[in-house]
Amino acid sequence: NSSSTHALLARSPRHPSYLYTALAGFVEAGETFEKAVGREVHEEVGVTIDLQSVDYIASQAWPFPRSCMIGMTARTLDGLAPISIDPNEIVDAQWFEKEVVYRAARDTDEMGAVMDPRVVEEKQAKGEWNGKLLVPSKGVLARTLVDHWLEND
Repeated sequence: NSSSTHALLARSPRHPSYLYTALAGFVEAGETFEKAVGREVHEEVGVTIDLQSVDYIASQAWPFPRSCMIGMTARTLDGLAPISIDPNEIVDAQWFEKEVVYRAARDTDEMGAVMDPRVVEEKQAKGEWNGKLLVPSKGVLARTLVDHWLEND
């Protein structure tokens, strides 16, 4: 959001119910990175960003031929803007407070393989985790973006 107290994270249909991550999309031919970020955020969650706030953070190879992921951050124009998801792209999106995301990152690091629901279910059955949010593991570009936000804003 514009004051950086919350992060907008989303859940893909391919991810377990507790795993929220950064939004993602592709740059269209002739489109700048900044315009692509604005377009993708608006298409996926109906939120308008400040194109002047778009900032490059990192990149990562992508497993498709001739592709690379570019990690960017941006601020909204309207604070905690209402979210309207595109159900063809994502299952859910929410604004998460910084402290909640910090705990989710810590829990993710302690748990390890969060993409495997069996790992999480085992921790839940043992009473070792009763949270509702995890984020991508370290080494994933989305996690780099989360960590950057937690450490710098």
